[in-house]
Amino acid sequence: MLSIRILTKNDIPKIDKMKQDFNIFRVVDTKKGKLEMVELFNKDGVFRGFGRDTKAAYKKAKRAVKKYYKEVSE
Repeated sequence: MLSIRILTKNDIPKIDKMKQDFNIFRVVDTKKGKLEMVELFNKDGVFRGFGRDTKAAYKKAKRAVKKYYKEVSE
C-alpha cells in the first residue's frame, strides 16, 4: 500500500533550515512496503532520497540537493 504525507519540522527539526537555504516549498514522505522515499520540491526540480526509514531517506535527499547546487555553482 502507498502512503503519502507532508513532513514538517515536528517530524524532522532541520527541515526549516533546508527550506530556507535551498528555497524548498514542500517536503513529502512516501512509503511503499519497506521502501521510504523523501522528495524535496523547489523551483529547480524534485530531489529524491530512498532509504529504510524516513531519516535515512531524508539524508539522501539532502545530499542530492547539496550535490546539485555544488555542481551548478561551479
